[in-house]
Amino acid sequence: MALAGLPFLAWSTPVQGQITAGMSSLATILAAPLSGAGVRALRFGVIVPGTTSVTVLPNSPSGGEFRITGVKNRKSVDISFTLPTQLTGPAGASIPLNFNGNYAGLCEVDTTNACDAASFFSWNPVTTPSYRDQPTRYKPGRKVYAYDAYSVYLGGVASPAANQRQGTYTASIGVLLVVN
Repeated sequence: MALAGLPFLAWSTPVQGQITAGMSSLATILAAPLSGAGVRALRFGVIVPGTTSVTVLPNSPSGGEFRITGVKNRKSVDISFTLPTQLTGPAGASIPLNFNGNYAGLCEVDTTNACDAASFFSWNPVTTPSYRDQPTRYKPGRKVYAYDAYSVYLGGVASPAANQRQGTYTASIGVLLVVN
């Protein structure tokens, strides 16, 4: 009987083990890329000789506008301007500029490509050269921007001399936007 059991031992297959395990996966979703562009220049228009000053308000048809996209779900936008002191014209002529007033503005742009009126805000870019906007400013409790586009506006005052030289006058305005 003992010998009869031996052939079964020789022909049996070895026992194999089984392991069940898992691993994790990870993905990081980046925020939408930011892009920005000037929409329109700050235009003081045609100035008639003898005019003492021309005022342009932000978010008016003549006001300058810069638009950024990629702000949805972000927490804040920091806005800073580099403002010129004058427009420069022909043969070195100049027209003094003044931005000391509520000549800077901002708003979120809704899905119809219009400024969300509740979000519009203006401030003095001279006394507050760097402004931080957050969605909680106009919707308490709101932690991030709901729309993807955001506009920054600029107006100002040009004060030509009574005998201002005829011609075209220009200046560069710097806009720095940091989106957090």
